[in-house]
Amino acid sequence: MYSVLIVDDEYMILKGLEKIIKWSDYSFEIVKAARNSKQALEFLEDNDVDLIITDVNMPRISGLDLIEMAQDKGKKFEFMILSGYQEFDYVRTGLQLGAIDYILKPVDSKALVASLAKVKNILDSQTAIQKASVVSLNAQMQRLFENDIDRSEISSLFHQLRITPDIIKSGMTVIACNRLNDFSKVEQLCQQYGQVLSFEHNRHLFIGFVGGRGLLLKFVRELEDKCYITGESFITVGETVYDWQNISQSYEQAARLSKIYKFYEKSNKFSNNNLRVDWLKQATLPKVSLVKIKQAIALGEYEQLMDELKSIFSDLTSRGASPSYVRQIAFLVYSELNVKVNFDEQTYQEYVVRINNADDLQSLVDISSEVIKQLSQKIDDQKYSENIKQVMSLIHKDFNDDLSLKLVSDELHLNPDYLGQLFKKEAKMSFSKYLNEYRIQQAQELLRNTNQSIAEIADNVGYTTTAYFYRNFKSICGLSPKEYRKKYI
Repeated sequence: MYSVLIVDDEYMILKGLEKIIKWSDYSFEIVKAARNSKQALEFLEDNDVDLIITDVNMPRISGLDLIEMAQDKGKKFEFMILSGYQEFDYVRTGLQLGAIDYILKPVDSKALVASLAKVKNILDSQTAIQKASVVSLNAQMQRLFENDIDRSEISSLFHQLRITPDIIKSGMTVIACNRLNDFSKVEQLCQQYGQVLSFEHNRHLFIGFVGGRGLLLKFVRELEDKCYITGESFITVGETVYDWQNISQSYEQAARLSKIYKFYEKSNKFSNNNLRVDWLKQATLPKVSLVKIKQAIALGEYEQLMDELKSIFSDLTSRGASPSYVRQIAFLVYSELNVKVNFDEQTYQEYVVRINNADDLQSLVDISSEVIKQLSQKIDDQKYSENIKQVMSLIHKDFNDDLSLKLVSDELHLNPDYLGQLFKKEAKMSFSKYLNEYRIQQAQELLRNTNQSIAEIADNVGYTTTAYFYRNFKSICGLSPKEYRKKYI
């Protein structure tokens, strides 16, 4: 129902308007009948309406002045004016202000219904546009969290949200609110904390929380104290990052912890409620950075990978981290490794169970060693659908061109959204991430085996600017191109 405010200084006109038609039959509802403009303005202080129907000729504050004053206060609404036969100057001014229509007194029900039909068409169109805008913003946010968005889109998104890129310098941590039934209360609390980065996916709300650890923990406690997270709902939290390139790492951690919680829950690993409570308590703490783990995997340096893993576990133990927290970190490491190994579902779950049942640090190290060994010996025999094979073939052939998911989907005569989802499902990463990683692999070859300058290599593998190539190379490899060349030549 669209809300209507009617304003007229004549009591009988007001009552007549309320009863002349059954408003709900036309998708409207009268929420206020005001005897003058002052009453109407007071109502608008605390309320929004979709439509105002006002008499133009009223004492002290005319109907047209009412409209102008409400618009000046930033109120958004459509309006129609009521007028007598001798008030066409008012009518003309009203139309100039944007009136949808004018209705002559005495009001005719057919004329009113016809005017309401015009208003409804406009409001329906506005609602559809707003919904599309929300969906578009949600999709952009998701791509930001997945690091699957180009720089021009990021600039446009930040402008729309009225934020600056340097806000991440204070730290950003992705919070996943899982199995939510009511998003609105959590989103309202986000607004109170000044948090504008979030997106919805199924029953999950992912929040890019900007601020220090203390503020984050206060926010999480308030979510729980106000029972916004209750029943089957739960929270998982990723690491804190300080660069937009790494936001996907925090997002992936929060999402993966959600997945492992559901597995434990389904397999009755939380038969003891104290175990469940402890696990969730640790899940709400920011996680350690696994950037060096990812870099060692990307470089294929498995000895360094093992050393880094032992260093992380040793540090957690020396700090007296909860066993539940240490297992969560072990699971996140395992998830990173599995992106490359790509175990079948049964093997994947067997390792998850072993991590959960590990009694000591050495057991976790031994499990990780097994997976790393399989990674180092792995032969790439993954099975992809024909469509995804074609996408990968195009990337391998044309990686040095200005490739995009849309261009590839047009080439294959497929919907880009569908192709993007299919690629992510089969390749375990987004199209742009796969393209970036392949380009960096080719750049590594050129750095090791040619004397080309770094600028030439950047251009030869498809990057439009050397600076962007540098950022991507260092993000994936942990070294600058210059450092990489020095290390491997």
